[in-house]
Amino acid sequence: MITMVKNDIDLIETKKNQLISIIAQVHNIDLLDAIENLIINSKDDWWTTISKSEQDAIDEGLNDIKSGNLLSHQQVLKEIDKRYKDL
Repeated sequence: MITMVKNDIDLIETKKNQLISIIAQVHNIDLLDAIENLIINSKDDWWTTISKSEQDAIDEGLNDIKSGNLLSHQQVLKEIDKRYKDL
């Protein structure tokens, strides 16, 4: 499990912005295709980057769907109105 702290997130965002700037200056279609393929074929699965509790919450939601434990959009709106009517 990977635990990210704010510094890691800031570093990643900085790196992404730097790459965007560099890529924006590339005019070679073959190089752009290679970059695109590298990103698309990346082995980094987002599932491995989230915490165990986030994975558990997603699994719980998927199990709710499978078991039919669902609320319609209208039901959710009514519940929100009831809970937050004083706001």
